[in-house]
Amino acid sequence: MGITRELLEKMAEQIDAVIDRIHQHEMDGHGLTKGVCDMYSSSARNLLHYTSFRSFDARKMQKGLKQLGLTRLANAEGNILGSLLNLKIIVNSLLGRSPDLTKNEFLNIGDGALLLQKHTEALFGLNTRERRVRIMVTQPTEAATDYDLVLQMVKNGMDCARINCAHDGPEVWKAIIDHVRRAAKENSSHVTIAMDLAGPKIRTGPMVIRDHKQGNIPKEPYIRVHAGDELIVTRNEKEVALPTFDGNGKQLQPASIGCIPAIIVDRVETGAPILFDDGKIEGEVIQKHVDSFVVKITRTKPGGAKLKGEKGINLPTLDLGISGLTEKDREDLRFVTQYADMVNYSFVNDEKDVNDLLLELKKLGADDELGLILKIETHLAYKNLINILITAMQRKRLGIMIARGDLALEVGWKNMGAVQEGILSFCGAAHIPVVWATQVLEGLAKKGMPSRSEITDLASSVQSECVMLNKGPHIIEAISFLDEVMQTMESSHDKKEVMLPKMEWK
Repeated sequence: MGITRELLEKMAEQIDAVIDRIHQHEMDGHGLTKGVCDMYSSSARNLLHYTSFRSFDARKMQKGLKQLGLTRLANAEGNILGSLLNLKIIVNSLLGRSPDLTKNEFLNIGDGALLLQKHTEALFGLNTRERRVRIMVTQPTEAATDYDLVLQMVKNGMDCARINCAHDGPEVWKAIIDHVRRAAKENSSHVTIAMDLAGPKIRTGPMVIRDHKQGNIPKEPYIRVHAGDELIVTRNEKEVALPTFDGNGKQLQPASIGCIPAIIVDRVETGAPILFDDGKIEGEVIQKHVDSFVVKITRTKPGGAKLKGEKGINLPTLDLGISGLTEKDREDLRFVTQYADMVNYSFVNDEKDVNDLLLELKKLGADDELGLILKIETHLAYKNLINILITAMQRKRLGIMIARGDLALEVGWKNMGAVQEGILSFCGAAHIPVVWATQVLEGLAKKGMPSRSEITDLASSVQSECVMLNKGPHIIEAISFLDEVMQTMESSHDKKEVMLPKMEWK
């Protein structure tokens, strides 16, 4: 198909419509960005521009741009208005026109990438490695007593040490931090300390089943459930009972188990999907009572699944009204603000959760040098991502973590690819660095051998600014391997954009 004047006129109209929508959206959303700190003022404006752009279905326009041999704007989120205005100049020049651009404030092409680099360095410090993407490593308890383990992590490429406040305590945390600081100094490297707040945990109650015939003798510490079974979930966290069956194996009385916190019994709704134990057991709420609700199990592995105590519960379609900041988190923050470089904030759902943390940091006298990484791991957080980002831009050092484990359960496996692409795109528009987390090279770290899917996963992780590894007996090998692969991949990838180095064949 040739390039006709009709095609050019249509393209010019589409570009003008998008630019007009961006200007209107910026005027309407001006109040949203008032609290943003100065270093993020251009970024917040660009985020609003990109949000406006994504309110269009741009696919037809992109196909037209492809026919013209022009950019399709797929990688233009960092400076979207500047890219659109550049297209407007080109299309109008082909039509013999000179558009007036004097009223526009925009980032030039390439400015977004520079701002992202600046904000990444503000969060993680200056890059001392031969790669763009940083490596964050979860610290095991042994890191408190085994200095050589920490030193090898640093030597092999660790840029950020992650300490999970859900485990151990201040004495162990301080010993790990001391080892990391010492190892970084010995290796002439810059390694930051990130500490995860545990956040609220929605889970099954403790599993202690009593044998009524023999008193308090514990029986099997799990309940076996099958597809088609019913399960009673109660607000009494210690309540647990095995199911009863007739002679033909038909369930007469469902099993029951408690939940933590009890408030989810009040918040649950009939028809809501529910998942247990990282999605290994799926069900649907079919009845709701004052002190309990009944779940119909819809999927397990063949032969059924074991439901144990202290296992996660996900209700992805419901707002459970549970804040991202618990009393334990508030106490742990006292340590974090004193010793860490950044705090990882778990289970953020909306801008209120962000403001709660910012208020707590202010109470503790934490200055702007303390970085903040918001963990996106719920469906609500993804829906509220724009307001979460703008609210968090009050801090100078800011990042987003895609916590892919819980997030995949919340949004559904079939949607996870689109969701993580969406987070990457909107964070790119806000020039906020992204941490790619959960099960990266898990097979290598835990078993000494990566799977094929783990290797291909790295091709997507290069779009982020930092990749997180979890702990395991082979963690040093995993760090070294990731360091080498990232250096190789970055020669052919610039975030989402595939580069084309020279290739030779014999």
